[in-house]
Amino acid sequence: MLTTKEKIQAAETVELRRMAEELTQLRKQEMSLSLPLDAEQRHLHELQVYQIELELQNAELSQSRDEVELLLENYTELYDFAPVGYCTLDKDGTIKRVNLTGATLLGDHRLRLISRNFSVFVADEDRPIFKEMLQLVFNGEQKKSLCEVTIYPQGLRSPTPVKIVAMASSTSGECLVVVIDISERKRLESEILIANDELKLRRAQEQAAELLTLNRQLTQEIETRKKLEETLRDSQLRLRNLSANLQFIREEERKAIAREIHDELGQLLAAIQMGVSLLADDYVDHRHLVSKIHEMDGLIGEGIRTVQRIASELRPAMLDVLGLADALEWQAQDFQKRTGISCKITVLLLKREVKPAVAIALYRIFQEALTNVLRHSSGKTVTARLVERHRNYSLTLADDGKGITSAEIASPFSIGLIGIRERLFILGGRMKICGYPGKGTILSATIPVKQKEP
Repeated sequence: MLTTKEKIQAAETVELRRMAEELTQLRKQEMSLSLPLDAEQRHLHELQVYQIELELQNAELSQSRDEVELLLENYTELYDFAPVGYCTLDKDGTIKRVNLTGATLLGDHRLRLISRNFSVFVADEDRPIFKEMLQLVFNGEQKKSLCEVTIYPQGLRSPTPVKIVAMASSTSGECLVVVIDISERKRLESEILIANDELKLRRAQEQAAELLTLNRQLTQEIETRKKLEETLRDSQLRLRNLSANLQFIREEERKAIAREIHDELGQLLAAIQMGVSLLADDYVDHRHLVSKIHEMDGLIGEGIRTVQRIASELRPAMLDVLGLADALEWQAQDFQKRTGISCKITVLLLKREVKPAVAIALYRIFQEALTNVLRHSSGKTVTARLVERHRNYSLTLADDGKGITSAEIASPFSIGLIGIRERLFILGGRMKICGYPGKGTILSATIPVKQKEP
């Protein structure tokens, strides 16, 4: 059974034969040969046909040769001027053929590269990798193998990183090697690595800056907490001192009240009792009765005044009856009468009625401030002012004494000031105090008019 190639060749032979017959008939017609052919003429005819077949075959061969030469020229151009280097090597790595690009990569003319071993251009540390690649291809373990090595071109000092791909050739004992210059890729990889390193460095710097900022914030927070702890300890100490002082004051007040009641009211009541007894004894003598009654009336009046004074110190009745303004004015007059220190107060309120908690707080703050003036200021004049503005009650008190110091203001033993602060804190108020050496002290207390419901 004929193969496809044999069938094509037989068809071409038949076609050539047909063409030759046609040409022969045309020539006979031109020569006007109309007689029957004898044996010699038939033989001549066959020779003519054969000659025509040879001419046709020669023309076809000439055309095929031209086509092959053109293809070979195109292949040579593609081979020589390919963008990568092509080399044909034997089992030992000897160069059999090389294109122009490969010769340029190796740094020498390709005629001088023939019969040279390719490994001489490979870096010493990469030669084992190159030889292993060739063995894999020639041993038939792999039809294609590749590696990346560094080559040193002839006459050039700078090395060139290349990628080598070895493929088994149809010719036994040889393999085709493709040499690709990857220096640009290596350069880009190096730039990428440098860029990554710079990016990592930048990120590390940013993280370091963030950590530094966080560290500063943490340090500030620690310092703030330390200050808060110190403030808390100071407040606790103040509160303990205040509590102890309040206990002491409470006991002293109880003692004073008990002493006044015992000494003054007791004596008055005893005198009244004695006067009543004497009155009973002297009832027979009407002349002494009137004088005894007048004497007893005076003692009773003094007792009443003593009771009123004690009650007023405990809680001023006029604060509930007359209001805050009159109570403050009475307190200022009483302070001036008792101490000899000039005391004047001005009260300007939009409404006469003040909530009881606010009224008693302002009264006690005024009272405590006057006590501090008497004890510590050594001043001769006190000027006070209570006004209602900006939805706040503002009480200001100024003296012309020696002036309070910063240490005295911050001292945990300034019980009077601590008490004022605590009263203001409960009502949502605030206090400001300033001392001027030799010129006096100014105390300002502010309490909101509207108070939160308890």
